Amino acid sequence: MTDSEKLDLLLTKVQGMETEMKGMKDEMQGIKDEVQGMKTEMQDMKDEMQGMKTEMQDMKDEMQGMKKKLDKLSLGQLEIKKEIIMLNRKISDTYDVALDALGTSTENREWLEKGTLA
Repeated sequence: MTDSEKLDLLLTKVQGMETEMKGMKDEMQGIKDEVQGMKTEMQDMKDEMQGMKTEMQDMKDEMQGMKKKLDKLSLGQLEIKKEIIMLNRKISDTYDVALDALGTSTENREWLEKGTLA
């Protein structure tokens, strides 16, 4: 084999290696682009999840506010219930006093009519 043939053989091998390296470079660029796309998608998902987290926090705060209002309503109901019980007692007492007064006035009338007042 002559020097020229040897050089041609080396040139062919080098060209083959260059072609192979070009293919690998293109493949790596494709992988890099794919990874960049995945990174962008992951950032979008992260942003969306952050938005959901913010919404959930707002809902949690709103629920806590509602719970406080419900607690106040419960306390208010207890106060109203106490007042109703007191009013019922007062009404009952007033009714008893009215009945006693009616009874007394009836007795007094009878005594006056009979003249048996002591």
